[in-house]
Amino acid sequence: MTPATPQSRFFRSMTAIVTILVMSVVTTGCFNTYSLTRDEFAKLQQPDEVPRVVTSESGQSLQVNRETGLFVRSLGGRRYPVTAFNFKLTQSQLVASDRDTLLMTSELESYEADLLSTGKTATLIAGGLGAVVGLILVTVATAGEKSFNDD
Repeated sequence: MTPATPQSRFFRSMTAIVTILVMSVVTTGCFNTYSLTRDEFAKLQQPDEVPRVVTSESGQSLQVNRETGLFVRSLGGRRYPVTAFNFKLTQSQLVASDRDTLLMTSELESYEADLLSTGKTATLIAGGLGAVVGLILVTVATAGEKSFNDD
């Protein structure tokens, strides 16, 4: 077994750091999460008007279509997915039959919508390309000269 050279340790360290960064960005995704009031969330029950514009708690106008990720968060912090325009929200419960979800509204803490973020998506793509190019450059710079001749 050959001892690790400083270059190989550096390369492994860089690979680990890049992997952690990529995984952290991917797990947070390319979405912005907006909190909605119960009344605004209730407007997304029926497909009367698709896409539908609702207002977030911070006052931003959000265009919600059938593919928009909707979620409710319970008092315990668990996040439940809800299909836009395919649920029923009454005074006492939330029913999302396509997801086999029945929750008491008294146990819900917040209502959320996830919308695609162009900035985060562009950053993710640029960061991924930069990491690949960086790893290639580090590999080329630290590779040294190799020879297959024993002469």
